[in-house]
Amino acid sequence: MSKNPMSMDNVQKLVGEQVKVFDHMGHEAEFTVSKVTPQPRHGFDDLGRFIEHFIITFQGDGSTHFPDGHYHFKHPKLGEVELHVIHKHDHDYEVLVETELVIGQIG
Repeated sequence: MSKNPMSMDNVQKLVGEQVKVFDHMGHEAEFTVSKVTPQPRHGFDDLGRFIEHFIITFQGDGSTHFPDGHYHFKHPKLGEVELHVIHKHDHDYEVLVETELVIGQIG
């Protein structure tokens, strides 16, 4: 994996894998990474900056419901990160990732 565990390339490698999701109250579940979808702003902008702009779609395990909010995600390849989760429907969730990368950080 590259230096940035949340790069789209790295997250795409997790499709089909499970990540642990938990909140500050101790509610915990496993989400499966379903797909990673680049958004229109993904890539180089007019100023030559590389913008990572993509959506991670997850399938929850159904053990608990997670309303929209910030949660901790943990995976051996990802480490532990806090992300804002959007509950779509049933056990489907999404996370929008948008970061600006310095050219030396790519790869």
